Amino acid sequence: MRILFLHPKAWTGEYALLHELVRMGHDVCVLEERRGGGTRAFTAWHQAPGDGLRMLWYDPSRGALRLVTWLADRVFRRAFEGRNLVHRMLVIAEAVRHFRPDAIVSSDGFSYGIPAGLARRTGLFSTRLLVSYIGGDVLDCPEAEVGHRRTRLTDWLIRASLPGVDLLRAVSPKIEAVLLEDGALRSRVHVLPSHLVAGHGELAGVAARKSACRAEIREQYGIAAAAPLVVTLSGNHKGKGLHVLAAAWPQVVREVAGARWMLCGPDHPWLRAEVWPVLERAGVRDTVVATGTLQGLEVFRHLAAADVHVNPSLCESLNMVTAEAAAVGTPTIGSDGAGIAHWISRFGAGKVVPRAEVRPLADAIIFALQNADPHQNSRPSHARADALDALAGEFALERVAAGLIALLQGDIHQQHPSSRVRP
Repeated sequence: MRILFLHPKAWTGEYALLHELVRMGHDVCVLEERRGGGTRAFTAWHQAPGDGLRMLWYDPSRGALRLVTWLADRVFRRAFEGRNLVHRMLVIAEAVRHFRPDAIVSSDGFSYGIPAGLARRTGLFSTRLLVSYIGGDVLDCPEAEVGHRRTRLTDWLIRASLPGVDLLRAVSPKIEAVLLEDGALRSRVHVLPSHLVAGHGELAGVAARKSACRAEIREQYGIAAAAPLVVTLSGNHKGKGLHVLAAAWPQVVREVAGARWMLCGPDHPWLRAEVWPVLERAGVRDTVVATGTLQGLEVFRHLAAADVHVNPSLCESLNMVTAEAAAVGTPTIGSDGAGIAHWISRFGAGKVVPRAEVRPLADAIIFALQNADPHQNSRPSHARADALDALAGEFALERVAAGLIALLQGDIHQQHPSSRVRP
């Protein structure tokens, strides 16, 4: 099958999926933007010669075509976050004519999904179109500062694009519900989550060294070997809800002797404004260790070192860190504000608590830490190894790639189990 991907850099892990599809024997083509690289450029590879990805690069800020579409683009620019809607529709149609794909996949439901859906709806191409909705493209959570702020025109653009899309891939039931509210046909909406970027062998290797990671990471940060340890790993902005955990943390420290919180990720201004002050006023700032941003294998080593991963998100489509934690043997206490809550509950791979509620979060963490057994790879008793493995398996790269191909081929019975349409 020849598949044209639109804007895969919408998600950092998407190129791993493209390479997996090439490995499976599919012909993968890509339309991607590159500012300052000229109006058009065709290459036979992406990252290295022979990687199997044929690319059409274009600069959305340049080209004579922009003069033709200027007036129409000006009408929609504010609703389309400053982008040129009609220009992008025509560029997508150009890529379809050049590559002649059997199917098209948009990796982003907003910046490319809207113009692709409208282009197909207006007859610029007729090729089968699948659009992935990965979160902020359709979410609107102003209380968490997450997603696109929907004006009347923005809302109209989203809804008007949906009839032009054959397959709407929601990465979680949370996104599925939003699409259905926007008027999508239930028969076209399928839940297929994002995938783990790290390979099975790499993750299995970290999981096998879980006890060693526990000792090494604790020594690295001066944390006592037997200290009950919570880990958070995120972008640390408001939507991640770390201020809720900060409010719950003093209770955890009071009831779990020696408890420590390993806060991983960037030094976001939200931490300085609403997280560190709460901890300092409660006198528990010294029980929290900030690691800074982590890369590569260090992400999984830090997740493996903890007794429990905590994700108190106010609003997000999925939360892949939960799947990464499960893959290295660490359960999650998560909020019902994240799409991953569906899988935590389904497999019993942790605990789901109400978002933005301090006491239930504190109680769940206390229970998990008090029931952790460091001699059993730090797994709390309520999250068995098979439950964690089952959750992580849902997000395996090979499984998600096979589910995507099944959707594109229309083979409903072979879809990823989570993607089947419910009656």
